[in-house]
Amino acid sequence: MTLVRQKRGLRMMVGGDQHRGWLPPGASLPLPEPVREVTVDVSIEEDDAGFFLITSSTDRSIFGDTWHETLASAERAAFKRFGITPADWD
Repeated sequence: MTLVRQKRGLRMMVGGDQHRGWLPPGASLPLPEPVREVTVDVSIEEDDAGFFLITSSTDRSIFGDTWHETLASAERAAFKRFGITPADWD
C-alpha cells in the first residue's frame, strides 16, 4: 500500500460510553467506560482496491481501518471521525 495522507500525534478523549446490551433481570448497571486521553496516528493508504483510513493509538489500545472507494470519501470519514481538515494532514 502507498501512504497518501497522514496525521501523527492527534490527541483525543475516548471512553465514557454507557453499557449497551442485554443484562439479566435484577443485574446492576455496569459503570461507564473510564474516560482517558490517547494519542493516535491516522493515515490514508491506497492500494489497487481503493483507500484505507487507518487509525492506531501510540499505546496500541485503539486500532482499526475502514475502506473507501475514493480519496475524497476517506478524507470525509477522517473529518467526521477525527475532525481532520485538508489543511491538518502532515
